Order: sequence, then structure tokens, then C-alpha cells
Amino acid sequence: SQTKMADQTSTIRKPGDDYVHYFHPKDYLHAYYRSFNGNGDKECPAVFIMRNLHQTFHSGRFKGQRLLDLGTGPSIMSIVSASKHFDITCSDYLETCRAELQRWLDDYPEAFDWSPYLLYVSQLEEESSSTEHIALRVRAAVKAVVPCDVNLANPLHPNRFQPFDVLVSTFCLDSACTTLEEYRSALEHMASLIKPGGGLVLVGKFNGTTYTVGKETFSDMNIREESFRQILLQCGFVDLDVKKLSMADQGHPSDQSFIFYMSARKG
Repeated sequence: SQTKMADQTSTIRKPGDDYVHYFHPKDYLHAYYRSFNGNGDKECPAVFIMRNLHQTFHSGRFKGQRLLDLGTGPSIMSIVSASKHFDITCSDYLETCRAELQRWLDDYPEAFDWSPYLLYVSQLEEESSSTEHIALRVRAAVKAVVPCDVNLANPLHPNRFQPFDVLVSTFCLDSACTTLEEYRSALEHMASLIKPGGGLVLVGKFNGTTYTVGKETFSDMNIREESFRQILLQCGFVDLDVKKLSMADQGHPSDQSFIFYMSARKG
């Protein structure tokens, strides 16, 4: 009935089991990644995030060999630049996301086409690397794709790893946490996976509410920049650098949220 349909569309899905039942990686990729054509001239979330990732890794700010991408999802966007400098462990809460990512890593024909993203990174690197070369580099750099849950004391349970030189997490905490307490705990858990002096890169949203994937709406934690900075300092991170992209400036005038890119060091 129509009433039932209306109820279904207005349900806001929460972290945990709702993701297992209602989050479809292909719908997510279609909604948020399909429109980028590889042109970096116009500022958009993809350009903002990839440019900053490139600058962070190209600058040599973070040293070492091993990088953990926590909550990779079905996307490679967060690991393309890093693959030039680090061996990478990818992780996600959902088996379906890990499988979708693995399809691309295994070069399956039906995998999502990331070539516009590879093209943009090749332009940023200003070398003669082709998109094919960068794709091979990413595939060689990824050493494992494992389960993760930031709400666990060891987010990589049941696996155990030595602490990493760098941890990158993109749009993970916002969708895994619903309260500031959960957010702080999750960051403490993440901090335990990083070596002292190691690097942290977080990408997420300030003042978020919800986000839509296909017909489903998922909660997006509403965290403000002030609280965010406070929690990072409480968790022992220093040298915070925060950059922001206003969604209102992205053609969504009523959207008060910002995408942020934050890099810091574990003290």
C-alpha cells in the first residue's frame, strides 16, 4: 500500500545491522562516484578529496611503509595516491563492500570503472604514468582486504596487526557513530592502530544529517568542527590541519554541511 511505501522511505537506517540489510555497494557507487569524469578544473567532493590526499602523500609529511585504510567501502578513491608511497591494508565492515572492492582489485570485467579517478591522479602526479600503470600500482600496493568495525577495541578483529605508520579513513566515522561518545571511542580505537608519531587522515562531514543510497536513507552523524577538534586532541593527536568544502557552494543552497579533510599526527 502507499502508506507502507511512505513508511519505508522515511525510515532512517542506523549503523550496524541496517547496513548489512539495506546498504548496496553498487547503488552507493552509482549515487556518489559515477558522475566524475576525471576533469579536475571544477571543484567537487572528488577533486577536493583526491587533491588533498595527493598533497599529503606527495609532501612526504608521513613516513613509513604501511598504511591502513579503515572503512574503505567499495571505493578505491582514498588509496590511489597512497599506493605510490605505501603498502596498503584495506578494510570494511560489510562483506559486500569488501567483495565489490576485491572485484576491481582482481580486474573483473564487471567491476566499477575507476578510470576517471586514475586519470585525475595521473594529472596530479604530473608524470607520464598512464591510468593502466596507476591501476597496476594500486593493485600491487593492496596487501589485504579485511573486516573492520570501529566500535570494537580492536577495529580489525579477528585479525591483529602491528601498528601502522599511517591510517586513512574516509566517510567512515560519520556513518558508524551516532553520538559524540561513540565518535570519541571509535577515534581512540583507531588511535591504537597507529604508531606513536604516525599519521592520521580523516575525511568526513561537519553538520551532516543523512545521506541517501538508492531508496534508502542512512544516518550521517551531526558533528561540529569545534567538537571534532576537541575529540582529536583528547585522543592524543597533534598538528591538526583541517580543510573544508562547503556543500552550499556545491549547488545545494539549503545544505549547511561541509566535507572536511583533516590530517594530524599521533603524539
